[in-house]
Parts: sequence; structure tokens; C-alpha cells
Amino acid sequence: MRIPLSLLYPSLCSLFVENCKREDFPGWYLRKDGEWIHYSRKTLKNNLFYLSLALHQKGIDSEHNVGIIAPTSPNWVLADLATQMCHGITIPLFPNISSKNFLFQCEDASVQFLIIENISCLDKTLQESLSSFQLVICIDSSESKPPNGIYWDDLLTEGRALAESKDMGNWIREQLESISPDEFFSIIYTSGSTGRPKGVALTHRHMISQLHSLRSIYELDRQKDTALSLLPIAHVFERMTIYYYTLIGLKVYFADDPKNAASILQEIKPSVMTVVPRILERLFEKMTAAADNRSGINKLLIKKAIRLAKIQDPEKNSICKKIYEKLVYQKMRAAVGDRFKYIISGSSALNKSINRFLLNIGLPVYEGYGLTECSPVVSVNYKNHLRLGSVGQKLAHLEVKIGPQNEILVKGESVFDGYHHQDEYNRTIFTEDGFFKTGDEGYIDKDGYLFIIGRIKEMLKTCTGKYVSPLPIELELSRHPFIESALVIANDRKYVSALIFMNFENTRRHLKLTHEEFDPYKSILSKRVQTAIARHIQNVNKKLNHWEQIQKWTLIADPLSIESGLLTPTLKLRRKAAESIYSKKIESMYSSDNQCPIQS
Repeated sequence: MRIPLSLLYPSLCSLFVENCKREDFPGWYLRKDGEWIHYSRKTLKNNLFYLSLALHQKGIDSEHNVGIIAPTSPNWVLADLATQMCHGITIPLFPNISSKNFLFQCEDASVQFLIIENISCLDKTLQESLSSFQLVICIDSSESKPPNGIYWDDLLTEGRALAESKDMGNWIREQLESISPDEFFSIIYTSGSTGRPKGVALTHRHMISQLHSLRSIYELDRQKDTALSLLPIAHVFERMTIYYYTLIGLKVYFADDPKNAASILQEIKPSVMTVVPRILERLFEKMTAAADNRSGINKLLIKKAIRLAKIQDPEKNSICKKIYEKLVYQKMRAAVGDRFKYIISGSSALNKSINRFLLNIGLPVYEGYGLTECSPVVSVNYKNHLRLGSVGQKLAHLEVKIGPQNEILVKGESVFDGYHHQDEYNRTIFTEDGFFKTGDEGYIDKDGYLFIIGRIKEMLKTCTGKYVSPLPIELELSRHPFIESALVIANDRKYVSALIFMNFENTRRHLKLTHEEFDPYKSILSKRVQTAIARHIQNVNKKLNHWEQIQKWTLIADPLSIESGLLTPTLKLRRKAAESIYSKKIESMYSSDNQCPIQS
């Protein structure tokens, strides 16, 4: 099989197997019950082979697709690769997926086999649907399995027995050689923040083609550097990242829960991790909360250091910054391990003042841009190539240009060929010269840095015919410490309004309340909170055209969560869900004379 020069390996399976052959590959670690379980390179390779043999025996092939609905772990990766070894297609499913989306995706992708952590991790509707699958594989053997189920360890035992009864080496070799770079390895469904999810069909070529570009940008040493995996691997961003770590041969630590990030960072002191903005926002809150526990001159010093870090150009080295570096910033970095080479943020826009703060205290935060359809990376900031507010420069193997309506257009080997079962729609998403229409509005500056303005399809139009781009306004609103997130309302309305979601931790600290004393539903009535947010909105309005200015707003005390349906699995606010849940609150802003309606 002839492999184009642009591909480092013909398949992700070949990439993984070759990595396991390296004698200096230290393996992977999974955190479970506070302990780290080690997966050596030999264990990873053998378990992949045993699992592949067993799945092949069960009937998985190019006609049978496999759904995985389990937490991030080395076993998730092995399940993915073993499916590919059998020429099957993996369908990643989020553990907190709605039953509606779960059933739709499994039907749309013809999922016959399902791999789960355990039955209890599924809601009742999903549990009732298990009988419709040909086989359900349960990773956790401590709980009961369905009648059509088998435990992961028992499957490995079957695979081990098969390996002993036949020439495993020849079978593995034949399977690896038979995987074409243009064979689909996965169908990944978009999170569906604005409608029904669409399946993005990706080939090995799509995923692998960008790894070479990334390797020349983010330099890592497998003998010295370590990686931390915090994000769901069901999302293409983290999945690609794991395969990138595999290319390098890094030691990877898989966290059990992002909520444990603070203690894990201290414990393993990683060199690199990928994050979504929400994780960095929480990190920022913990760091800036340090001043609350101090008094006197120490408190004043920390507050001044924080204020400077939030406003100063990161490339500028002032005398004050040098002083704060020794007295404050070093200690802040030490709290997160102080060994980072790269903290790469993606999925959605990072608050500019938080990004500036993290850079100024010495944390190497690099924001990038991508889409599932692009496998996913399009552009990145990196060392000595960073422009605050941008999402970096395009990867070397891609072509990126700005089309009509300032739409970002992308072309290259890592760009997909179309959505699964969407032939008619697929004819509309590419330009005549083959560029994918991302649906994102942006511009490229003279130095090649890409800036995102917002989603073209999310442009809101008032009843007076004026267009409003919500994303920049929402980002500006979210810069206030009391505001967790914001949703701009304007479509077919006479003026712009907003739902404002409270940041509990920052509000609690400002009101000087303990966790026990703090009640968010009472706190939104606080005059101090109301006044502070009103003043912030006035300042935001000064930067906007008159038709874009927020006339009314509603402060919401409900927590944002995936379980409530307000957030996607990648922690983005679901616009349609929020508009539906708070429809009465929205209507009150257009039917009431109250300037500031309040969520009760």
C-alpha cells in the first residue's frame, strides 16, 4: 500500500502499535479511587491485540459499528483502536448524553455493539434500550451486566485464549496492513447546541495528516515531559490530543474527574494539557481567591499583583511585574505544578482578561481554533507565535481564507468529506473550489493570525432589521467576575436583552459569605450585586452600536450544568435550550416595564 508522504502512519492503529514498541515509552496511568493504575507499554499492546481478536470473534467488522459510552481512560482508547483493527467504526457517546440523542445517534450510525462503563452510569431510558444491541461490553465488572452483556476482563480472557490457539502475530500484521488511510475510523456527532446532531465521518488520513504539523509546533520530550488528560475523550479535541501524545510517546495521566484537577496538578506536575475555557476560569478563580485568605500588606500585595496581571501586555516586562514575579506569581504557578510547557485551550473563546492574567503570571496558555469537521485543529497560538485575542495561525498543511459574509473557509487533508447520511446537505457546505464553509465569521490580520467574530448562523436580527452578533457581546459580559455566562436575546425583538448567569464562587466571595451562608437565589437580590452588574452592562454598552446595546437583563441563579441541559458536553451554553427553559423570563423583558427582572 502506497502511503502519501504527508502521512506519518497509514492508520491510527499502526501509530499506536509502533509507539508500544519503543523501549523508552513509559506507558499510561489511570486515576481510580485516589490511586494511579499503571498500563505498561506491554500491557497496552497485548490488551489491544487480545481485545481485537475477541471483538473479531464476536462479529465486529466493516458492517458492524461500535458505540462507546464510558469515561475517559486507557480502556476507552483500546476499545477505539480494537474496533478499528476489525475495520469497524467507533461512535463516541458522552456518558451524560440525552436519551433522545443517544437513540438517534445509535440508529443513524447503525450501532450494533455497545461498550459502557457500567449500567448505573446510564439513565433509565438508556438502560431499557440495552436489549436492542447485539452485545453490550461492561468495563466495570463490579456491577451486574445485561443478558446480552459480557465483562471487559472476560473479553480479554477470550482474546488471550484465541491468541494462544492461532498465530496472533500474522493476524495482527494482516489487519494492520489492510487498513487504508481513507477508511473511516469514527463517526463523531456534533454536540447539537443549536439543533439535531450531525455525524462527522472521519478517516485515518483526516486525523493523522495534522499530527505532523502539530509536532513541528509543540515540541515535547518523551523522556522528560508528561501529559494530563482532563477532557472527555469522546470529544474530538481530546481524542486527537491522545493520538498526538501517542505519536510523541509521552507518559499520559488520565484524570478520573476534572473536579480533582487542583490536587492532580500538584501531584504529577504535567508539562502539557488541553483544556476548555471553563477549566481555566476555575483555575483563575482559585488563584485570585488567595488574597481573601490573607490580611494586611500581604493581601494588598496580592491584589495589586492580580490587578496588574489582568491588564498589562504579557510581552511587556515592567519593574512591578518583576517584583510580583518573585513575591506572588512564582507561588501561583507552584500551586499548579510549575512545569508547564503548554496549556492549550480550545472548544470556545477564552476570556481575554483571564488569558492575559495567566500569561502574565507565567503560565503558557495558547488558544486555538478547530471544528470536529477539521479533525479538529485549524489554527493555534504557540511559543513565539502568540497574539492575544486571536486563535493563532493556520496549520501548515491547511489553506484558510475568508469568504463572503467574512466566513472562515478551510481546505486540506484533515478536513472531512461530509456528514453521515446527509448527501443533499453535503452539497451545500463546500465551495466550488473545495473549501469547507465553517459557519464561523472571522478575519485574518496581516501576520496571518486568525480572529473569530462569531457564528454566522447565530447572527440575530431584530424586528427593525438590524443584525446583532451575540458572541462578542456575550464574551464582554462574561468578563465580569459575577457573571458565569451570558446569552444575548435579539431575534425578531424590538431591542436586545440578555440572560445573565451568576458566578457563584466570585459572588459569594464578594459578599463575604461562607459556603453554608451563601444562597444564590437570595444573592441575586443583593443591591451590591445588582449595581455592579448594571454598571458593567453600561460599560459594555458604550462599546456597542446603539441597536446592539442591552436594554434589559435577567439575572439567573440556577447553576449551569450538562445534566440540566443548559451545557453541551464540551461546556458550551446551549442557546435553544436556554431560550426554551427561560422563555417566560425572556418574554417578561419584552412585556414588562421593569428595567431589571430577576429570576425568583
